[in-house]
Amino acid sequence: MNKAMLELSAAHCLRTPVVVDSIAGLLGNTPTVRLDRLAASRGLDAAVFMKLEYLNPGGSHKARIALGMVIDAEKRGLLKRGSGQTIVEGTGGNTGIGLAIAANLLGYRLVLAVPDNYSKDKIKLLRAYGADVRLSDSRLGRDSHFRLARELLDRNPDWFMPDQLANPVNIQAHYESTGREIVAAFRRTPIDVFVAGAGSGGHITGIGRVLKEVWPNVTICLVQPEGGDFRANVFRPHRIQATAIGLVPQNLDLGIVDRYVDVLDEEALASVRLLMQYEGIGVGLSSGANIAGCLKIAATSGPDTRILCMAYDHVSDYLDAI
Repeated sequence: MNKAMLELSAAHCLRTPVVVDSIAGLLGNTPTVRLDRLAASRGLDAAVFMKLEYLNPGGSHKARIALGMVIDAEKRGLLKRGSGQTIVEGTGGNTGIGLAIAANLLGYRLVLAVPDNYSKDKIKLLRAYGADVRLSDSRLGRDSHFRLARELLDRNPDWFMPDQLANPVNIQAHYESTGREIVAAFRRTPIDVFVAGAGSGGHITGIGRVLKEVWPNVTICLVQPEGGDFRANVFRPHRIQATAIGLVPQNLDLGIVDRYVDVLDEEALASVRLLMQYEGIGVGLSSGANIAGCLKIAATSGPDTRILCMAYDHVSDYLDAI
C-alpha cells in the first residue's frame, strides 16, 4: 500500500462511528477542507479552505435554520408538535428540504413556494420528501417565490410561515453553531478572510458577527453576481441560484461586510468544475461563486493569508444547470 493510501486509510480510521436517535442528531459539526490542489493549479500562495455544509442532513447549511425556526415556533406556541399544522415558506430548495425533514420528524404538513426556473432535480426532491410544491412565476422577479408564499399565507391565516428572510433564528442558528464551529476549527491559526454569498442573509450575518467578535481584524467578503450591487439595492438576472434574490433581506446586515466581490455566472460555473477536478468536491453554483470569489481574493493576497468559504450544497442538485 502506497503512502497516499496509508494516509487515506489512517484518516478513515480516525472517524468515530456514531448512533443517533434521528437524522437531526447529525446536524452541524461539518468538516473543513484545505484546497491546496486548487490553489496550486491557479499559481496561488494563499491558503483557501471550504467548510462542507452539504454534509448536513438534507444536504445543505439550511437544515440548521429550518429545524431551529420550527422548534422556536413550538416554544412560542405557534406550532404544536404532531398536530399536522401547515407550514408555508418561500425557498430556492435548500430551506425547503430542511423544513421537509423537520416537518416529517415533528408532524407537520409543508407547502413550499419555489421559482419555476430553479433546479428541476431539487423540485423533484422536495416533492419526494412529501412537500406540496407551488411554483412561482420567475418572470415576476427573483423574489417571486417569497411573494407567492405570503399570498398563500394571506389566503390561509391558520398556516405558519417561518419567514427565513426576517426570522432572527436564522441569524442566531449560524451565530451559535456554524460560526462557533469555525472558531473552534481555526482556534490556533485564525482565518483572515471569510467569503460568502447572500440569499436570506442569515449565514453571512450570524457567522460574520461571531468571527468579528473573536477576530476583530477578519475581513468579511460578500460575493455578488456581476452587475448587481447590494449596497445600492440593485439586482439583475443571473444563474447563480439562491443568491442575490432581488432584494436586501432584513436578516442581511451589510454593516458587517468589509468587501464586495463581483462574480460572473461563467466564473461560478467554471469554479464548480475546477473544484471537482482538483479536489474531488462537487458543489452547487452559489458555492462555486464563493470559490470564484476566494480565488480572486487569493490572487492579490500574500502567502500567509487564510481564506475560508462554505460549500452550501451538492452539485447533484444542479446537474441540469451545469
